[in-house]
Amino acid sequence: MKKINCFNFFVCIILMLGTVRSQVEIKDYYKEICFKTEWGGAIKPAKYKKPVKIYVAGVKSQELNHELYQIVMELNILIESIDVSITNDRLESNMLVYFGTPEHYMRYIDDYSDAERLEENWGLFSFYRTGFDRSEIKFSEVFVNTIDTRNKVQQKHLLREELTQALGFPNDSYKYEDSIFQQRWTEVTEYSILDKEIIRLHYNR
Repeated sequence: MKKINCFNFFVCIILMLGTVRSQVEIKDYYKEICFKTEWGGAIKPAKYKKPVKIYVAGVKSQELNHELYQIVMELNILIESIDVSITNDRLESNMLVYFGTPEHYMRYIDDYSDAERLEENWGLFSFYRTGFDRSEIKFSEVFVNTIDTRNKVQQKHLLREELTQALGFPNDSYKYEDSIFQQRWTEVTEYSILDKEIIRLHYNR
C-alpha cells in the first residue's frame, strides 16, 4: 500500500511539474511574440479594446472569404473580451484586409512607405495605437499578395498569420514549427495549441 501511495505521489509531482513548465512556456512565448516586433526592437503590448470590424477590399475570392470567416469564428471562440466580425461598411471598420498586388494595395491606402518591404514579403500587417498609454489598437491593415503566391494554401497561411499579428501579436519566432508565428516560411493554416494559449492570455486577462 505504501508503495502504491509513493508511486501516485511521484506521478502527481511529475504532472504538476509538467503543468508549471507549460505555463512558463506559454508566458515566455507570449513575451516573445507580444513584447517585440517582427522588424526588431521592444514594443509595448497593444490590443483592440473595442469590437473588431473587418472590411475586405481588393481581389476577392470565395475560398479566401470562407477562410476569413473560419478565422473570425475561431477568434471569437478564443477571445472573450471583444467580438470580431466582418462588415461591408468601410467607414465603420477598424481593420482592413486587402487581397491583390502590392501596387494596388499601396494605391488603395494611399501610402507607399512600405514599398520596399512589400517587394520582399507576400504578406504584411500594421496597426495604429491610441490611448494615453498607447496600449489600444485603433486601426490595423492586412495585406495578402494573391498574385505572386503560388496557391491558395499559401494565401490562407498569410491571411491567418498577418490578420492575427494585426490584433497585437507583432513578432515572429524560430521556436515552434507548428506556430502561425514561425519565422521561417511554412504553410501552416491552423493555430497551434500554444498560439491559442497566447491569444487567450493577451485578450482575456
